[in-house]
Amino acid sequence: MRLLTLRPLAMAALCLSLAACGGGGDGGCSTCGFLASVPSAPASGDTVPAQIPSAGDTAPAQFPPAGDTAPPTYAIGGALTGLASNTKLVLLDNAGDALTLATNGAFSFAAPVAFNTAYAVTVGTQPLWQNCSVSNGSGTATADVNSVQVTCIEAQAQVSTLAGSAAPGFADDTGNAARFNSPDGIAVDPSGNVYVADFNNNRIRKITPAGVVTTWAGSGTAGFADDTGTAAQFNGPWGIAVDLSGNVYVAENINHKIRKITPVGVVTTLAGSGTAGSADGPGGTAQFNYPSGLAIDASGNVYVADDHMIRKITPNGVVSTLAGTTTSGSTDGAGLVARFNWPYSLTVDTSGNVYVADTWNHAIRKITPAGVVARFAGTGTAGSADGTSSNAQFSFPSSVAVDTSGNVYVSELGNHAIRKITPAGVVTKLAGSGTAGLADGIGTTAQFNNPWDVKLDAGDNLYVATDNAIRKITPVR
Repeated sequence: MRLLTLRPLAMAALCLSLAACGGGGDGGCSTCGFLASVPSAPASGDTVPAQIPSAGDTAPAQFPPAGDTAPPTYAIGGALTGLASNTKLVLLDNAGDALTLATNGAFSFAAPVAFNTAYAVTVGTQPLWQNCSVSNGSGTATADVNSVQVTCIEAQAQVSTLAGSAAPGFADDTGNAARFNSPDGIAVDPSGNVYVADFNNNRIRKITPAGVVTTWAGSGTAGFADDTGTAAQFNGPWGIAVDLSGNVYVAENINHKIRKITPVGVVTTLAGSGTAGSADGPGGTAQFNYPSGLAIDASGNVYVADDHMIRKITPNGVVSTLAGTTTSGSTDGAGLVARFNWPYSLTVDTSGNVYVADTWNHAIRKITPAGVVARFAGTGTAGSADGTSSNAQFSFPSSVAVDTSGNVYVSELGNHAIRKITPAGVVTKLAGSGTAGLADGIGTTAQFNNPWDVKLDAGDNLYVATDNAIRKITPVR
C-alpha cells in the first residue's frame, strides 16, 4: 500500500516541476528536455505496446542496422563454340538452373549467384553426335563471371554387334548365337525393338533391346499366305518399316506385294496384285515390280522404292506414283519427269521430304512434298570422296536414314561404310574401314560387309543390316 501511495505523489511533484518550466524557452527547469522525452503513461489497465522495447532490450533481428543493404548477386556465363547446327546442348549450374543452348556464342544462366557463393557449370545433356566439355567452369562468385568456356567436337562412332554373326543360317537365340541369312531390311519401333526382313529365311525376325532374337512372322518356306505369326508365308522380304502404332510393313520383293503385320502378328496384304507391273490404284489392283525399301510418314502414308520409281500408298491402300517412271535415268524434275536408276531405299523427314538412295546413280536424291526431285549429294560417279554435297562421291548407296536434327546417314555397298551428310551438305565417313569384314570398333577401325540397310531408333542410335548380322552404332561418350 505504501508503494502505491508514493507513485501519485511522485507524479504530482513532476507536474509541479513541469509547470515551473513555463512551457518552453531557455530559462527555468533543467529537466524539461528529459521530461519531454518520457513517453506518456498508458491508461489504467493498458499494457506496454509490443513495438516499444523494454529497458535493456535490443532492436528485433528483422530490422537491419541503419545503412545495411542486401548482399550482391552475380551472373554466371561464358561462351560456347563448336555446337553443330540443329542441335541442342543443356548446361547446369550447381546441378540445377538448366540452360538450353542451340547456337554458339555468349551465354548466361538465368539465376544469379550470391556473393562469395560457389558456382559449378557442367554438361547436363550432350547434343546429338557431339561431345561438349567445360573449362573455367567453377569458382566462387565475387563479381560477374563471363569466363566459362564450353567447346563441342564431333563424337566418334562406336560399332557393336547386336545379333548374328558372319555365318549364315537360322537360329532364334541371343546376340551372336542367333543366325540370319541375308537380312536386307530393318526397322525400329518406339520401344527399341528391331524388326528384320530376313530375306533368304523368308521370315520377319524381332530383336529386343537386350539382343534376344525371335521369329515374328513367316514359316520359313517361300510362298504367299496371309495368316498369323509363323503360319503366314513370305517370299523374299526386303524392305521393312514400323509405324507409331506398332504395325510392321514389309516390301516383298519376289511376291511383288506390300504386306502388313499388326502388333499381335496378323499378316495381311496392304497392296499389290502379285503380278509384276507399275499400275496405280487401290489395294489388290495396284502393281509393283520387285519393291525394295519402305518408309512411313507421320500421317501413315507408306513410301516404296519400286523399280525406277517412288510409289506412295495411303493408309487405306490406294497406290500412286510420287516420282519417276519405269525408264531408268538421272533426271531431276517434278513427278513423272524425274528419273531414277534402281533406287534401293528411302526415308522421310519430319517435314515430309523423301530422301532416296539412288543406288545405281551413286547419288542421294531428295523429293519435296510437292514431288520435285533434286540431287541432294553425290556427283553420280562411283567413289569414296568426302566433301560438300556437290563434290562428294558414293558407291552403290543402298539405304538412307534421317535423324531429328536433319543429318542424313547412308549405307554403301561399294565402300562398305556408313556416311553422314549434315544439313549443310557436308559429307563425312562415320564408320567403316572401307574393307569388307565384320569387326566391331570405333569409327574407321570397324568393318562392314555389304551394309544393306541403316535405320535410327528414338534416341538417334543407328542400326545396320550387314552380311548376316545386325550392328548398332552409338556415339562414344
